[in-house]
Amino acid sequence: MKKIIAILFSVFIVSSSLFAIEKVEYIADSLIQKDGNYIKLLGGSSWELTSMSLSLVTDDVIIVFHQYVNKKGKQSILPIFYHDGEEIALRYISGSIQSEVGYITTIIEQLGKGAILRTDDGITLSIPQYDRYDTGWWLPPYKALITGNQMYLWNLKKGKKVWIDGIRR
Repeated sequence: MKKIIAILFSVFIVSSSLFAIEKVEYIADSLIQKDGNYIKLLGGSSWELTSMSLSLVTDDVIIVFHQYVNKKGKQSILPIFYHDGEEIALRYISGSIQSEVGYITTIIEQLGKGAILRTDDGITLSIPQYDRYDTGWWLPPYKALITGNQMYLWNLKKGKKVWIDGIRR
């Protein structure tokens, strides 16, 4: 009996950690200059993309700083550029960075024509009427970023931001 309880407890811990949201830092900004793989953001930072992007000047973009452990066991940060379904690694060149805290998750279910969104870790998001037009067309699953103040949800696949009315676990 003790073995069964121990096995169930370990399965519960493993399964709950598989669906944990990732706390990240990010920049939400607009492009003011683009030249090949070189981009400059309105906030003043400059970056080099590792591959070409279809983004245009004045487009809204998100850069998320993902943490990982490299081969030497050292904690490193990998910035990823998100724009209209593109995910491109990039390299910081210069300028000021004023990042914010957010949470990466995956939206797995949409109910009520976009009124309710569910994440893979069990969070339920309520979306106000005026943003349901967008969320009603977004087909799950897709990566999303919930801002640290829990006021906005960024669809990283579409590059659009909507208000959040409420969050429930």
